[in-house]
Amino acid sequence: MFRRTLCSAFASVVVGMVSVVGSASAQQSSDIEAVKAANAAFYAALSARDAKKMETLWANKPYVVNMGPRTKTFAVGYEDAVVKWWPAGFEFFLELNVSMTTAQLQTDGKVAWVVGNESATAVTKAGPVNFQTFVTNIFQKDGDRWLMVSHHAQPIPQ
Repeated sequence: MFRRTLCSAFASVVVGMVSVVGSASAQQSSDIEAVKAANAAFYAALSARDAKKMETLWANKPYVVNMGPRTKTFAVGYEDAVVKWWPAGFEFFLELNVSMTTAQLQTDGKVAWVVGNESATAVTKAGPVNFQTFVTNIFQKDGDRWLMVSHHAQPIPQ
């Protein structure tokens, strides 16, 4: 009798653990899809040169950081890194199309990072330009949304 009770209790624990692992895996899969969507929304706003949309994709925090491929320093804080930086950055381009060509995504459920390469085609007042960058995008979960807290794009040396 004791052995049957012990086996039954053990089976209940194993089933419970499988349920927790299964739900954690489902949660991570859900988070990965949400981060992919947040990253895609960033590139859609970037390519549309939409500064107002860009504001909605970033965490409104004093520690957000932005460094684009043309800058020589980084902007820190929501006001400087997002509200001021993107409109000024977009003025340089008459047209802009940026996409990630390779990406590796990782999350721990609270923070996510996407590392890869970007490819850009653009038109400036001086004419058309094409360039490639290494990029790191970092997102932080805020409630049920993933918001960008850091974007760093660095030109790939030719």
